[in-house]
Amino acid sequence: MGATWNMHDVAPADRFAYWREAVLRTYLPLEPEKISPDDFDGAITSIGSAALPLSRVQSVPNAIHRTRKGIGSFQDGSFFANLQITGDAVVEQYGQKTLARPGDIVLLDTNEPFAMRFEQGCDLICATIPGTRLRRHLQQMSGRPPNVIAGRGAGRLASAYLGALRDIPDDFALVDDLAASQLESLLLRATAIGVPAAGSASPREAMLRQIQSFILDELHNPQLSAKYICRHLKISRSHLFAVLADAGTTLAAHVRDARLRHSLNQLRDPRLNDLPIGEIALRVGFKSHESFARAFRRAYGTSPGAMRVGDEDTN
Repeated sequence: MGATWNMHDVAPADRFAYWREAVLRTYLPLEPEKISPDDFDGAITSIGSAALPLSRVQSVPNAIHRTRKGIGSFQDGSFFANLQITGDAVVEQYGQKTLARPGDIVLLDTNEPFAMRFEQGCDLICATIPGTRLRRHLQQMSGRPPNVIAGRGAGRLASAYLGALRDIPDDFALVDDLAASQLESLLLRATAIGVPAAGSASPREAMLRQIQSFILDELHNPQLSAKYICRHLKISRSHLFAVLADAGTTLAAHVRDARLRHSLNQLRDPRLNDLPIGEIALRVGFKSHESFARAFRRAYGTSPGAMRVGDEDTN
């Protein structure tokens, strides 16, 4: 087992500075961003080796940025392959903004600026992949490489493989060189399948991802509406509704389900046990505790308080 950075003995006022140091020492120059007023908490556990640097990252809501300044100070051509374990992440690179869900792999080129935002908190496995072979492969492809490799087909195999490596920390050194080669090969296959040939990409699929990412960014906003979305994405109401209909949903249902899913993750997070349920309701965009409780009970058949482990519905 490698080094672990955690907050057990760090004063709350010093935790985010400690987190910055942990990120810098574990990876390369990255810029963490604190997006919640609550005390910061997180841990980075290194479970890999020199042949395949591997780590698990867990934290409360935050964002991470790779900036031009950071790239100028250090770059080694590597890629990050991040397996999303729980929660969603909004990923930005190459001018694309994509939503990553549990089971997806986020592929990031550390030679280019990127950003990841974790509104629900972060829980992922990060593998650092040498860039030579992967970069050459991506440069030969038509179209932009994917930010997110979905957990299906070759992507599903890569996701399962990366998850399995997490579970053998004591034996990792015995297979690290083989694991590095096999993981890279799976990523090559997944990206080859994941990027369509020039001209064959679906505009509806791209727009759906853009709508989903925007809604996730604005989930806290109780005024989130069709008019608001259309104004910011510069699309018509009819186009918005048609794209969502093709995905088998409506705007109201998609926003409601996303808010409830985010609230459920926060209720089940032991780090947020002291956060009042009314505050969780506001965080995910409900206008009141009462409207949140009604929607939650209709969806899950119980109250938010009963769903929270070790709590009672008294908040």
